[in-house]
This record gives sequence, C-alpha cells and structure tokens, in this order.
Amino acid sequence: MAKINIVHLQTLCHIAQLGSFQAAADHMYTTQPTVSARMRELEGRLGFPVFHKRGRKMDLTTQGRELVQQIKPLLAAIDDVIYSLDDASHASGLICLGIAGLIGQTWFSQFITAARAAMPQLSFDVEVGQTSLSVSKLEAGHLDLVFMATPSLTSDRFHVEPIGVVDVLLVGSPDLVGRQGEYSEAAWLDALRSRPVWSLSKESPMYPLLMKVIKDHNLRIKVDICSNILTLKQLICCGTGVGLMTYPLVEAELKRGELVILRDAPAFPRLPFNAAWGMDQSQTVIRKLVNLARTISTFR
Repeated sequence: MAKINIVHLQTLCHIAQLGSFQAAADHMYTTQPTVSARMRELEGRLGFPVFHKRGRKMDLTTQGRELVQQIKPLLAAIDDVIYSLDDASHASGLICLGIAGLIGQTWFSQFITAARAAMPQLSFDVEVGQTSLSVSKLEAGHLDLVFMATPSLTSDRFHVEPIGVVDVLLVGSPDLVGRQGEYSEAAWLDALRSRPVWSLSKESPMYPLLMKVIKDHNLRIKVDICSNILTLKQLICCGTGVGLMTYPLVEAELKRGELVILRDAPAFPRLPFNAAWGMDQSQTVIRKLVNLARTISTFR
C-alpha cells in the first residue's frame, strides 16, 4: 500500500479549495485520473473517505474536513521554509494580478519597477477593477494575486495579508460648499442635505460607509453612483456634488485648494487594503511580490 506523502496532502487541499478533481488537476498541471488515484491511495491508507460527491462537486466528509484543517498549517509552514531558502530571482512566467484603482494611481508603478528588478523574467497581466469583480476572478482561478480594499475572503481558502490602510474623507469643491481654510464653509450635514451626493458603486467598500452615515442621521437624500474612481474625483472637483474619497487620491487637490474637507464630518473607519492569493502549489514568487507590495505601499 502506498504511503502518504506531501503530494497526497497538497492534492487533498487543492480539491477542497477548488471543488473538483478536474480543477485540482488543472491547478497542479496533472490529469484528473492522477488526482483520483492519489485520493484513492490516501483514503486507502487512512481507512476512511475524505470526500463525497455532490453533483459535479466534491464535498469534504466530516473526517476529511478535520484532516484539511490539521494539514493546512503544516503545508503553509513548509511553504514558509521553502520561501526562506528559495531564490526567486530566476522565476519566470505570467502573473495575473488584480489591483484597485487607487493603487494604480499611487504606488503601483514603483511596485512593478521593484518586481522587475527582483525577478526580471516575470511577465504581468494587470487588471484594474472593482473589488468584487477581482475577488470573483481570484476565486475562479483567473487571477493569481489581488491587491484590494478589504477583499471578502476567508483564510480557509486564501492567504490574506495587510498592505496598509487609508483615511476616508467627505470632500467637495469650494465653489460648491465654500471655504474656511482647509474645510468647507457649509457644515457636512447641510452640505449633504442641500448638495448632490456622489459615491462609488454599491460593490465598493466605500459605499456602505457612506450609506451608514446617511442612515444613522436619517438623511432622506439620493446618491448618484459612479463606478470609476478617477471620474468620480473629477465630478467632485468640478462641483457637481460632494462625496466620499480616499485621502491618497485627493491629497494633491486638497493641498492646491481644489477640494475641501466637509466641516465637522464624522470620522470614518480607515479603509484597509490587503493582498490575497489562493493556496497555490508554490508560494515563493507570490510571497516575494506581497513582501514587495508591503514595503513599497504608501498606505500606512
């Protein structure tokens, strides 16, 4: 009878993560019969089933779920050891990367420069988009890594590590709300009641922050939506309304006096940004990129 080895355990975790033998086979660059054979060997050695079939998906049995929970930390520890010993400078291949628009407008070019210097043979396919769409693509295996604001991912299926936080402010054009130094002449409640209000799309992590304030203060106002953060900034700068923006994106406009902070506005929770990636077979390159992002990120 074949002994249990690390490949059996890695295969088990990939099936648990991806939901099918075929998906695990594709992820591990092998065939579905090979994956099936590994699981038969594993179950034969263990003496109990680790999966039961539900349609096209494979669900963990109770014992299988307990086993996965036990071995995931061990596999992660092995990855950490390999990462500490491995030299990623000769790594090659394509990294599919999803990033938030704010990152693209701030420190992403410095990140790419550093990544190319550290691993010159890597290629990048970068998608700039909404958090929810990038998370869906990560879950489907179409992206290798995402840098996003609070991706709704659990550590059971993905690695998630912080890369910084940003302040969130209610801002408007001084032509629309007046000026008292760096703040608006109009108080924030008056501004929201009497001026148009803009927000990023409902899928954005900033949208619920704005809606909570509106609900908490019983404001009966409509909110206009814009899915592109640069267009949203331009709309607010041009005086078409007030809105919630991240400080790094409007820092220059605030310093030039093109925008002002709405006076006496409540303090919003700082918005955390994270790196997230799947439980890949090899973590060396991804971890190197995440460490670079944490070092270069201007979000603190």
